[in-house]
Amino acid sequence: MIYQPLGRTGLSVSRLSYGAARPAPREDFLATVDACLDAGVNYLDTAHGYGDSEALLGAHLAGRWRSLVLSTKICPYASFHPRDPWVMTPDEVLPTLEESLRRLRRDHVEIVLAHGLRTPGDVDRWLRDGYHAALLRAREQGKVRFLGMSELSEADGEHAALRHALPTGAFDVVMLTLNFLLQTAAHSVLPLCGEHGAGAVVMMPLNQASPQSGLVSVEAALACVRKHLEAGHLPDDPVYRNPRLFDFLLEGPARSIPEAALRYVLAHKEADTVCVGTRKPERLRENLRALEGGAPYLPDGQLVALRALFGAIRSQIR
Repeated sequence: MIYQPLGRTGLSVSRLSYGAARPAPREDFLATVDACLDAGVNYLDTAHGYGDSEALLGAHLAGRWRSLVLSTKICPYASFHPRDPWVMTPDEVLPTLEESLRRLRRDHVEIVLAHGLRTPGDVDRWLRDGYHAALLRAREQGKVRFLGMSELSEADGEHAALRHALPTGAFDVVMLTLNFLLQTAAHSVLPLCGEHGAGAVVMMPLNQASPQSGLVSVEAALACVRKHLEAGHLPDDPVYRNPRLFDFLLEGPARSIPEAALRYVLAHKEADTVCVGTRKPERLRENLRALEGGAPYLPDGQLVALRALFGAIRSQIR
């Protein structure tokens, strides 16, 4: 495993990390957690709203937390849907965190993220109206070490919320979307992370991954490109309808679309860790191949071609 400093936090994190949203059956989920630890993955990401993820991690990893970096999240909205309203009050922040700690069987977590802030106005509301202040009190009480935020890239493909948040200095760590079908963070958010010393955790390196549409196979990646065409995010050029569109990515060193997608993100040295929602140990082993050979991860020619093909996309799509 390769490790990298997480911004100004002083934490050292594995360049591949585990997004523990638990879409998998319980047995596969726990087996994947064990495989992550065996491989040296030391950053695990969960959330208050991820079903029973926190409780399963707490029971399974009791007594094994010492060398791990854990982040959890608090979502102020009714759900993760882009149009759902803000429903949380500042008085609910600390009880929500304490509930997460009980499920995780820990007295503290390394990182708590404001989950999926959608607009600059929402960032201001979090900082101004007592939500951030509640977490600062939790930090004083030793319940959390570092504070951060994640974005909701389906609602904010150009990362306006993060671009507004980072210069405030309020967030030690941010979670951002970057993949070769949504490259906007590479030239906007990542440089700001470096400028302000914030840790950069990349989510959705395989886009909104599903067997039907995402960067999980050639067929699924082509389906995602078709959706971008239908939405008008790409020009109506025959190149995007070519079934061999992605052949150039498999000419080495990547052996699959997921590996190429991970290598694309890893090629951005400002990305401290790349968080993947792996469902099975076998897929984890495939993902780990992306680290082989180290930097630059993908040849310059492939990176240039990806920018030329998809760099104009400004919206995420499922």
